[in-house]
Amino acid sequence: MTKKWGSAAAVLLLAGGGIVLSGFNSSVPPFVSTAQDRLESYLSYSFGPQRCSNNKQQNGEWSISCATQDGSRQFVYSVDDTSDKAYGFTLTALNEMARNTENVDLLTFLDIKTPVK
Repeated sequence: MTKKWGSAAAVLLLAGGGIVLSGFNSSVPPFVSTAQDRLESYLSYSFGPQRCSNNKQQNGEWSISCATQDGSRQFVYSVDDTSDKAYGFTLTALNEMARNTENVDLLTFLDIKTPVK
């Protein structure tokens, strides 16, 4: 009976450790979460409540997508780590709605890059 309990405890500890380690491996870098928080706040100020999410691309780059709660507008940005910038990140607009935010209200402080398509 004692060996069974010992084995069960070992399995639970290994499983718990695996879950904790997988959380560290897939965690979101601070510059991405900071950018997401700012975008959600600033977009909400100008366009109403937003829901933002981040996604790590296969090439290792991060993107942030924000949508109004009614789904009528979606803003998509790539985010890069830049410690020389005031906020520690740089945003690049990836769709037309995001490009149109470059000079809107508080979003102007984020210095959003808008590549020509």
